[in-house]
Amino acid sequence: MSLRIPLAKPEVTDADREAVLDVLRSPFLSMGPKLDEFEKAISIYTGSKFAVAVNSGTSALHLALKTLDLSPGGEVILPSFTFVAPLNVLLQENLQPIFVDIDSRTLNVTPEIVEAAITTETKAIIAIHTFGRPVAMDQLRAIADRHGIFLIEDACEALGAEVVEKKVGSFGDVGILAFYPNKQITTGEGGMFLTSNKELADHARGRGSHTRGCTEWKNQNAVVAAIDHI
Repeated sequence: MSLRIPLAKPEVTDADREAVLDVLRSPFLSMGPKLDEFEKAISIYTGSKFAVAVNSGTSALHLALKTLDLSPGGEVILPSFTFVAPLNVLLQENLQPIFVDIDSRTLNVTPEIVEAAITTETKAIIAIHTFGRPVAMDQLRAIADRHGIFLIEDACEALGAEVVEKKVGSFGDVGILAFYPNKQITTGEGGMFLTSNKELADHARGRGSHTRGCTEWKNQNAVVAAIDHI
């Protein structure tokens, strides 16, 4: 008899179910205190100064491209072996994907291959930690800085992994996490935008929630209410 070991299987405990019921009993089904608590916990755990929750890892990656304001037609380097989501968001933003080969042992890109693919049109690198095995982010960070390009870190499959005693997700200008059922922790759906740049974080929070994370939200509600009564 063969033993089938799933690549990923969600574990939902009684405590998890009760936590969901606690939220359902509250008046906050969205944008409530539990969301703030979750963002702060992820920020502290990863070492990123800011964490902005969104509905998926794909949305977090799309938000990264938007907040970094990459020029249409610009080249973005990414691994040839990855989930289709990074390619989809690049095409949606009219960016040119530049695929590079992976190492057959780690299934990740190598710093040498990435640097060899950089041209004058390169705007960013998307580093992806395949199946939770981290890329050499310290070296990729140095390469991105040397060439003056952005580094986006897709750590959707690698929450908790470390490089030189630093959590993945915190090396990039923007880091991405996902909480789909096949990830290290799951919220059913969900993702997180990570950064230590306050301007990027503020931009992402406003763009990702129709300004509901911004101080202007109450004023905008008041304006909408006034318009409704005209």
